[in-house]
Amino acid sequence: MSHSESKELKQADHLMREGKINEALQIILELEKRDDFTHQELLSIKLFKANLLYKLGDLLGAINYAEDIFQEFQKQGNLLSSFDTLIIQAYAHGIMGNVSQSEDIIKQAEDLFKIVKETFTIDLRERESFLVRIKANIHYFKGEIQPSLELNKKAYELAKDTSNKELISASLSNIADKYKLMKEYDKAIMYAKEVVKVNYKPILRFPLSILIETYIKKGDIKEAKVYLDKLHEIKEEYDTKRTSILYRYNNALLLKSSLRARNRIKSEDIFKEIAMDNTLPIEQRYDAIINLCDLFLIELRITNDPEILDEIQPFIQELLYLAEHHHLYVILAETYLLQAKFSLLTSDIKKAKRFITQAQKISERFGYKELKERITNEQSKLLKQSDIWEKLKEMGAPMDERIKLAHLNEHIEEIIEKRAMLPAFITEEKVAIHKEKKICLVCRGEVLRFSYICECGAIYCDNCARALTNLENVCWVCDNPIDYLKPVKPYTEEEEINVDNKGKK
Repeated sequence: MSHSESKELKQADHLMREGKINEALQIILELEKRDDFTHQELLSIKLFKANLLYKLGDLLGAINYAEDIFQEFQKQGNLLSSFDTLIIQAYAHGIMGNVSQSEDIIKQAEDLFKIVKETFTIDLRERESFLVRIKANIHYFKGEIQPSLELNKKAYELAKDTSNKELISASLSNIADKYKLMKEYDKAIMYAKEVVKVNYKPILRFPLSILIETYIKKGDIKEAKVYLDKLHEIKEEYDTKRTSILYRYNNALLLKSSLRARNRIKSEDIFKEIAMDNTLPIEQRYDAIINLCDLFLIELRITNDPEILDEIQPFIQELLYLAEHHHLYVILAETYLLQAKFSLLTSDIKKAKRFITQAQKISERFGYKELKERITNEQSKLLKQSDIWEKLKEMGAPMDERIKLAHLNEHIEEIIEKRAMLPAFITEEKVAIHKEKKICLVCRGEVLRFSYICECGAIYCDNCARALTNLENVCWVCDNPIDYLKPVKPYTEEEEINVDNKGKK
């Protein structure tokens, strides 16, 4: 490598470590225009660019660059650079939601790292810290919070004595976030404040957001406002869409916590804008929709106006669409259970039971045992409380009383906690594949082998068709019988779905 290129790459590396990613990228882009480099030098420039691209959020670009040069480094026997390309790919795939692909690549990277550690005598702590953090991310996206916490702590231990502010800040932020999810708020605050001290500005918005949310949960609104002001300063300095949206979201959270109706209205407006902006990542829209539901419930308790439930529906439908088309089946099942509870508020027992059926069949189809058990308990509770709901309808009971009986506030809080399982990005490839599949109307899974197709065109997988035959024996779209040899029957309080029933149609 030429002396001038080495000097320029060192300058770019210095800028990157200081958090000046765009400035570093400009140097690399200028180097790419030149034609006086060897093939090996060009590979080094491409690797550096891949590193910058993932930091800027261009994950597909980072993957393409890293994939392109991985084979070249392999041919040359360049173990260290091969490892570097693998961890860039693993990180990017994980953040994009391709968790299984990220897992496969990280296993390959781990095997290679064992060889690297035996071959090189250089300091490998930064690389190992990044590898461990990617493994922590994989656990996080699978909803495994405790293993993710422990691995992030290990990543921090590896990074803390290095000069890499990004690695230190990212690990500490992740630790704070996990403690927030576990409701250990004092620990979350402690670690988030450590990130603020490091002052690595490109990701400072994340610990500030954690501090704002955590102080709101603790009821310390004054302190939350202090960190919202700091987030505003970052927004002014780093005028990016991601920082701007995060600021608006946290501002809406603070407004939502106010006792003044005018502030809650402002909060509602912000959440509506975020919820329906299809250019935003799914996790931001998801959070906005759930907070909207919470605001609508507050208004419903105050006004006792059932028309508010009609206002909720478009956002619930959007949440169902996002969950299904992005294969977030835990969220899909949770949302159908939420739909069931909203149906209870209007005493529509039939709809409520159908929504619970869908939630149960989705959790069964996709193997969420804990969720399935919880939904089955909800179903059993509803069957026992059917008479109570009918009496509340006859009495014209206030919405506040119905909301309490449905435990709606607790359920929304529980859905918010499921946020841990959301990947940050989704590829269009997943959506395109999904559109070509035949999807069961009940469990929303792909219909394989045996199926039942109603005259109206509704499709049911074999398992759900059998379950409905034994339950109501009607199509949920047109109400025609599924099995004409059996009677059509409404739900009764004594009936529950036997998901293992293999009776013939």
